Amino acid sequence: MLALGLLLLFFVLPHNIEGDGRLRLDALQGLLAGHGIPDTKYPLIGSLFSIPLMLLGHVVGSPEWWVARYNVIVYATSIGLLYRLLRGRIANDVLGAFLLLLGTTAMLPNSLTGFGAETFSAMVVGTGLAACAVGRWKTATVLVGLGVANMPATIVGLALAIGWWAWREKRLRALAPLLVAAALWMLENTVRRRSPFATGYGGDHGFQTLLPYSGLPGFSYPTVFGVLSLLLAFGKGLLFFAPGLVLAFGRGLEALRSVRDVIVLWFVYLAGIVLVYGTWWAWYGGFTWGPRFLIFASLPASLLLAAQIRRPPQTLLIQTMVVVALALSVWVGIDGAAFGRFAQDPCSANHYSLESFCWYVPEFSVLWTPFVFQAHVSWSDLLLIGYAAGVAIYVAYPLLREFPLTAFRDLQLAWTAYRQRAPWRF
Repeated sequence: MLALGLLLLFFVLPHNIEGDGRLRLDALQGLLAGHGIPDTKYPLIGSLFSIPLMLLGHVVGSPEWWVARYNVIVYATSIGLLYRLLRGRIANDVLGAFLLLLGTTAMLPNSLTGFGAETFSAMVVGTGLAACAVGRWKTATVLVGLGVANMPATIVGLALAIGWWAWREKRLRALAPLLVAAALWMLENTVRRRSPFATGYGGDHGFQTLLPYSGLPGFSYPTVFGVLSLLLAFGKGLLFFAPGLVLAFGRGLEALRSVRDVIVLWFVYLAGIVLVYGTWWAWYGGFTWGPRFLIFASLPASLLLAAQIRRPPQTLLIQTMVVVALALSVWVGIDGAAFGRFAQDPCSANHYSLESFCWYVPEFSVLWTPFVFQAHVSWSDLLLIGYAAGVAIYVAYPLLREFPLTAFRDLQLAWTAYRQRAPWRF
């Protein structure tokens, strides 16, 4: 099933290079053409590994065709490493469900459609932190260093996660990933801009709109409003795009006891990047599908969801929460893969004056516009939808089997208790 999913993601999933990805591709092509070191503001560390694909594109297909699928290759490599790191530490059925859900739910499927830098950082850092937790510190240092240097703002999240790990282990060696990430970031700045602290983002800002904090540069957004939006906004909030995050309790969590450190590292790192990006003027990630800076949240969300559906809770209320989280997670994955930014044009009109509609108004959220404005479904979309639905039903069979039985039992007990109450009186 994983192999089938990778084939669908590589050949059937629509791929398109746009936005930041287009600028990164142009920068690399200019570098290969001998035009010197690129002067774009976007970090290129994670994108450098796509150069072999660009060269292959001059022989077979085209460079753009191959580079558009670079993130799929990064994803495939990462799940292979995650399997090697977590095998034997998590029950096989939970691990298999996690890897299947990772490619079909939450935000990761949409991130595989283009050449964005976020997929590389999310998968490489997630794998690196897992390596750190299981004692593979050399692997962790390399992976985490590369992933964080590719998205320098996430270094705060790394500092929190690695700081906790170093304090827990009482070993200075645990700080190595943080030092490597900072060194790579400053090295790239020095090579490209002749200063270790020249990021290229000086004076960067968006359009001035009716929103009171729009048009300001840098980390100027009120932290409270930014964090609340990244957690709860209908079009950008993790509550809707990674609902598995709320399932960190109960019997399912017991199945992950042996990888507790992995989960803690993932959550601490995620909390750090939410805090940092919540203060940036473009906390919403620009005119994109969902909260693209927080793709990393798909990792802990998918792992918690896998544990809960393979080890179903005993009460009807908690089972209902898990079923709702599963259904929403699957739809998020389907929507990101098949529909993307469908019907979002009004939010980019007039210099993005109404873009906040896409952040906060349910009818304009990318999750619901396919229903509101009746999106067309192609045959390729049906293949992706069918695969995601099939994976969900397969991995969630224990939960789907228990849910109606639990509902019948609890409702029968409730009815019996009601009948035993004293009768109504005037």
